[in-house]
Amino acid sequence: MNGVDDLRSQALQLPVEERAGLIRDLILSLEDGPAHADAESHWADTSSVRADQVASGEFTAADWRESVERMRTRLTARRSS
Repeated sequence: MNGVDDLRSQALQLPVEERAGLIRDLILSLEDGPAHADAESHWADTSSVRADQVASGEFTAADWRESVERMRTRLTARRSS
């Protein structure tokens, strides 16, 4: 195994919370510029609003597979035009 494979294997053995933190850090490291200081707060606010919308029936969640298929269809249509 090479270093990346070893690292991946070790990361997959971490508890869920630690894996989530690692994922967050890795994604943030891909950003072109510095992360916005209020981004985490914004996502928390957005999540709270969405949860309220779901609870009130104002918003109905879709299966993620259906959502991905819809996005693929739209992207294919854009590329074709």
